[in-house]
Amino acid sequence: MQIDVSIISHLLSPICVFLILSSHQFIISLIGQLPPIRFVYTYNINQTDGDKKFQEYATVQNIFNDKQLLIGKLIKDIKLFSKQISTPMTFFNDSDEAIKEKSLKYLSKESQYFMYMNLFIETLLHSPQSENDKNDFINVCQEDCHDNDSYLKRIDKFEREYDTSTAINWYTQDTFLYRLLNKALRCQDFDRIYKSRYIIKEIYKQLKNLYENQSSELKNIQTVYRGQLMTNNEFKTLQQTEGGLVSINFFYSTTSEKSTALCFILGANEEETVPVLFEININRTTSTTTPFAKIENLSCMNDENEILFSMDCILRVDLVEKYVENNEIYLVKLTLINQYEELNGLKKLKDHMKMKIANHNHDLSALGYIMYSMGYYQKAIHYSELRSKDLTPNDPLNSDLYNNIAVTNHCQGNYDKALHYFEKALNLRIKSCGEDDPRIPKLYNNIALLYCDTSNYSDALNYYEKALNIRLTSVPSNDSNIATTFNNIGLLHHRNGKYSDALSYHEMALNIRLKSLPENHPVIAQIYNKTAGVYESQGTYTEALIFYEKALKILLQSLPGCHPHIATLYNNIGTIYKNKHGNYSEALNYYQKALDIRLKSLPENHPDTATIYNNVGLIHDKQGHYFEALNYFEKALNVLNRTLPENHQSIHMTIRSIARVYRSQENYTEALNYYEKALKILLKSSPENHADIAELYNSIATVYLGQQSYNQALNYFEKALSILIKSSPLSHAHIARLYSNVGTIHHENSNYSEALYHFEQALTLLKYSPENHPEMATIYNNIGSVYNKKGNYVEALNYYENALSILLKSLCEDHPDIGDIYYNIAEVYEGQNDYPQALNYFEKSLNILLKSFPGSHAHVVMLYSNIGLVHEKKCDYCEALNYFEKALSILLISLPDNYGEIATTILNIARVYKSRENYTEALNYYEKALSIQLKSLSENDPDIIKTYWNIGNLYCYLGNRGKALEEWQKALDIALKSFSSDHRWVIALQQKLASVEYCGN
Repeated sequence: MQIDVSIISHLLSPICVFLILSSHQFIISLIGQLPPIRFVYTYNINQTDGDKKFQEYATVQNIFNDKQLLIGKLIKDIKLFSKQISTPMTFFNDSDEAIKEKSLKYLSKESQYFMYMNLFIETLLHSPQSENDKNDFINVCQEDCHDNDSYLKRIDKFEREYDTSTAINWYTQDTFLYRLLNKALRCQDFDRIYKSRYIIKEIYKQLKNLYENQSSELKNIQTVYRGQLMTNNEFKTLQQTEGGLVSINFFYSTTSEKSTALCFILGANEEETVPVLFEININRTTSTTTPFAKIENLSCMNDENEILFSMDCILRVDLVEKYVENNEIYLVKLTLINQYEELNGLKKLKDHMKMKIANHNHDLSALGYIMYSMGYYQKAIHYSELRSKDLTPNDPLNSDLYNNIAVTNHCQGNYDKALHYFEKALNLRIKSCGEDDPRIPKLYNNIALLYCDTSNYSDALNYYEKALNIRLTSVPSNDSNIATTFNNIGLLHHRNGKYSDALSYHEMALNIRLKSLPENHPVIAQIYNKTAGVYESQGTYTEALIFYEKALKILLQSLPGCHPHIATLYNNIGTIYKNKHGNYSEALNYYQKALDIRLKSLPENHPDTATIYNNVGLIHDKQGHYFEALNYFEKALNVLNRTLPENHQSIHMTIRSIARVYRSQENYTEALNYYEKALKILLKSSPENHADIAELYNSIATVYLGQQSYNQALNYFEKALSILIKSSPLSHAHIARLYSNVGTIHHENSNYSEALYHFEQALTLLKYSPENHPEMATIYNNIGSVYNKKGNYVEALNYYENALSILLKSLCEDHPDIGDIYYNIAEVYEGQNDYPQALNYFEKSLNILLKSFPGSHAHVVMLYSNIGLVHEKKCDYCEALNYFEKALSILLISLPDNYGEIATTILNIARVYKSRENYTEALNYYEKALSIQLKSLSENDPDIIKTYWNIGNLYCYLGNRGKALEEWQKALDIALKSFSSDHRWVIALQQKLASVEYCGN
């Protein structure tokens, strides 16, 4: 009989097969080719004693002549195998640096996720039981099993007969309850877990009672076992987690008998699964918070000496090795630990979260808070709505729920819905508690913040003032709540660009505080800090630094030296040194102080620590230290991944920083890759017209601009501009920047009138900004560049000088941005053939850059080359050669892969030698340049034609006409492939070759 194995394999591929044979002759040789076959049974087969091949697959225990015995064995094996399926484990490791480097992102993300999952389960376990809980569970079971009559009958029986004492028995039966509950837990399906809360609490409660009643007996149990098949990927992760921790996602069944555990590891296929024997040490040196108990008297399988552990248990992976007694099995030694026994960076965060959860008056409200914290906004709204359904419409508690729904919609960017629920919350609060209820100002503040985020600053101010008016009539005029409201109004004016009003409100807040608090109180420092922030936004860095330092002085007097607020001030002062002075070394000094404090006073994975890493990364990016910049940005990302949901804004901002480094390196492919990752996160967490998305489109556009893909760049700039025009007032500085960027595209396309139009639009939008705002300097600089390209040097110089005047008032004189303006002014003078002035400004620019950047920075190389070119134009060949050689030396050492720049610099040197009539040395450098061009350019590149032309001329000057003709012929061959016959290069080269005696240049 011929059997097509591929057909059988296809039929069996998605399942695990228990094969019963009544004849073995035709199929026994094929079993090895059919991996899904786990167990082989025989029924009523004779004469198998001598068939060794058969006995390899069917053990003595699986050969039956009695039908009932076969059925009994089959049922037992199916139950064994259902428990054998790999238990979901969350792996995390806080100690092994080697593992962190290898798989930190996965492990840390799992750790953070486990924390939220654990909080979710704890909240369910400690919520009071109700009849509605049971109804929810039965309903979800009936929905899932609607097409399984056998299960539906069991569900009906459960509904009629279940009582608390049978929870564990029902769980251990291989029926609907075990399968549906474990599926929900395995898939981390929060909705189904919530709907299954009744049976989860019942099992946990019975298990905990057993744990307490068996306390004396359990002390004698030191080790338990579990046999399990794991997928190859799961097992590899487990191996990497050695020394780390694992958490179990559902009730964990073990046995006190090793032999019983080994029975579970049956039918392992080496290509698909790994048989694992877990040996679990129950650590008696410390107490454990995890309930576990012997359940053989309750389990439906009472011959396994079963010990069941609660779903919240944490185990340490002590050892992973081959099992001595059977090399096909792996032995994994685990130790049960207390949740807080190990140093875990998430402990403080979890404790804080538990404190917040305790403030909620119902489990649904608490679950909504957990979902909100995880960034699962729709689920957060769902639980608030479920809680609201349990209340009468006019219940005052609904006001808090409506507020929560509104806040969540606000985070999602659903501003209309958010406003709708804020107003419902407000109306109900006023109706049920009166207009003087102390919680109403909080609602006004929330509504004001919503209006602020939708750039409706007038309405935002109106609600802040409503909150203020209530507080002014209900509390003394010097009450701290009034000062808080003044501060909020100040922040509103700050965001609205009304800096003088912002300063005024911060001053009023300060005056109230100074009447009731000593001058060195930390709250006073906070007001100074906010005041400094306004000055910083104005570009008035000197005043900002004064207030930051006043705040710092107070905090150093009134708080411990390692307080996080002090770190915040160090961070802010560092940013001033970066932005005003361009003093990156001093900025790094302050950032390091901030980092030292935060590492001492906060968990290593605190988001504030990531902020410092980000700032240090920005410094290194500015200095051209791209490797170091990436290192710090990745540190920041690792920290954020441990504690924040993956769609959190801080994570997306850090990914953007990494993209920006790749953009600075001109690695545009990687830059686009990271920007698209950031965009994916942002599109999940923000509405499509959110201002942050516009900023990201702007960044993507700059990458395309760097690639000279101007149409793509213009497309993304216009996308960004369209969003911001809809979402921001026309005085918004971001819109001005985008108009400027669109102008830059037109500039690069030589569409100068369109470029000037967009730059002028940007200037108009900045009219509400302070007179000397740095952004205006950027626009003036861009307009100057257009006039420079048009050859209108007088206008170009006028705009560059306007830009320089603004920057000299707002930045220190050695700031790199001022160096850039000097460079542009130098180019204008060079265009006017005013070489002394050109050299003067190029050298000013160079002096600034050498203070801020390493001598090997690409901008320094560019300046050396430009200064060399000006000296060459002055016929000062000695100085020209000096600067070109400086540039080449840096390129060869620090930027050896920058073939284009190296070839250009060598050609510059060759040209100088040629001008000095040192033809031999000139020929040497031209041939060096040609060698690089042939490796780095396409074979028909026009630059290669030009180099062959120059080499031919030099051979001609040296009297080697034959060699000259050879080089010109090479140039002509390339030109004929690249250009039409009437192209200037083709004609010129043909003329050269036609006149053998010709040796011109």
